[in-house]
Amino acid sequence: MIIKNLLLTILLLTSLSTIGQTVNATMNVAINSIVTSTTTGSPNIAPFVTESDIENGLITDPISFAVKSNRLWKLTTSITNITASPITGGPTAITAPLQPSNILWGVVNGSNGTVTLFTPFVNTTSTSAGPVEAKTGVRGNPSTTGNTFTLRYKVIPTFTVDPANYVVEVTYTLSNQ
Repeated sequence: MIIKNLLLTILLLTSLSTIGQTVNATMNVAINSIVTSTTTGSPNIAPFVTESDIENGLITDPISFAVKSNRLWKLTTSITNITASPITGGPTAITAPLQPSNILWGVVNGSNGTVTLFTPFVNTTSTSAGPVEAKTGVRGNPSTTGNTFTLRYKVIPTFTVDPANYVVEVTYTLSNQ
């Protein structure tokens, strides 16, 4: 009987050891680089009407960004093109147009909508400038500190720019840092 019990115990232990078998497997995980932004607002600006407007400039409406990224990121801004159309009472040919050096950019500080420092664009041609690095940030979603921000532009034509209707094309580029 002892031999029967011993044989039964050995058979039982053998079958239990095959049930507890371990299998290793590998899995490949590919995580792409994602850098996206939701943008709200448009850099609209009021007409330049007074001497003070022309001498001191006007500030555009705010453009807000909410960035989602799994990498360090940067946002650049540039002036892609400036075109002019003559206006009634102005010159028929624009010889002294608005240039990128008349346009400055700045990041809004806090929630009050003000910009402490506006930085001028540097001309690369008479109609374009940039890109300049406007903002950098860290991994995270818009609730991550620094991943939500606002830009504004300031246009100071001075009295050396011909009166005209100007269309300024502004480009934003969000990319990995």
